[in-house]
Amino acid sequence: MPSVRRVSHDFLERQGLTTVFGNPGSNELPFLAELPDGFRYVLGLHEGAVVGMADGYAQATGRPVLVNLHAASGSGNAMGALTNAVASRTPLVVVAGQQVRPAIGPEANLASVDAPALMKPLVGWAAEPACAGDVPRALAQAVFEARLQRRPTYLSVPYDDWSAEVDGNALAVLDRRVLRASVPGGEQSRWLVERVASAERPALVLGGDIDSAGRFDDAVRLAERLGGPVWAAPSQFRLPFPNRHPQFRGVLRPPGSRRSPRRSRGTTWCSCWARRSSATTSTCPAGTCPRAPA
Repeated sequence: MPSVRRVSHDFLERQGLTTVFGNPGSNELPFLAELPDGFRYVLGLHEGAVVGMADGYAQATGRPVLVNLHAASGSGNAMGALTNAVASRTPLVVVAGQQVRPAIGPEANLASVDAPALMKPLVGWAAEPACAGDVPRALAQAVFEARLQRRPTYLSVPYDDWSAEVDGNALAVLDRRVLRASVPGGEQSRWLVERVASAERPALVLGGDIDSAGRFDDAVRLAERLGGPVWAAPSQFRLPFPNRHPQFRGVLRPPGSRRSPRRSRGTTWCSCWARRSSATTSTCPAGTCPRAPA
């Protein structure tokens, strides 16, 4: 299986984040190893200058831009310029290095014990993956949150994570697409209609906000029109679909759990609606949709 670094590089390339502004330290070197030829690294001598350059570049291009910073001290040096980026609603994706996981708790040199908390007063989203296998998904969320919120995001990654191998679930982020709209626009509507019309065996995964928004009956009508199976997303706060409906297959378990769901056999297209974590609609490629046990 490919490494976390390889999958992350491929994802960034597909998302167009190939110009990186940074002032790296030793914690960041594993991410920079084997950087593809199509990437360009713009080196700055101070983190404030790095974020300032990235801020201007993102505003000029209108796209998210990747920023590569050191752990606590380097990230702290960037906070003045990051304040300007927040005020400008600039979509920056700040990826910072972190000590190896066993050294974080003992507060070894170059460790940041609660790295996301350092940046949370400013950024729209901040996290440190719970394990190496979660890095590609967390990186994808950092990119999508920056793009959708038009605000910087921050991801702290322990440097031993980059060389770890990923499983098949991590590869699904490469084809992930996330959209946000209270009502789909013309392009979004056409894209959804085309995907639904071309799917032989579509499936739905519904979140609790379906019911919060008063779309319970609409979800039933959509499911019956499509004729495919329906699951509820993990950790529901409200049920988005009638649990006695013949198309309902149950509640999905969280990814990575010991009794993780099997993949849906024969599903050609899966759409996830109103998931509370990011109020988005996302789609999964064929073969990556989980199936709740019978």
